[in-house]
Amino acid sequence: MVLVAVAGLDPLTAYLATSPGGADTVAIIAASTRVDAPFVMTMQMARFLVVLAIGPGLARAIARRA
Repeated sequence: MVLVAVAGLDPLTAYLATSPGGADTVAIIAASTRVDAPFVMTMQMARFLVVLAIGPGLARAIARRA
């Protein structure tokens, strides 16, 4: 809802850009509908890179506390 209100995107584009799951599935849905596919894929790749960068350190920190 924030992307719809702030960035002026249509709701389906905002949903696909932020939905969890495989980027391949999101790419197929984006290609077969009228959405901003480059924006959707950029957000999906950014989400993947953030998880890749933060995930290992976060997992180590959680494992140390447990």
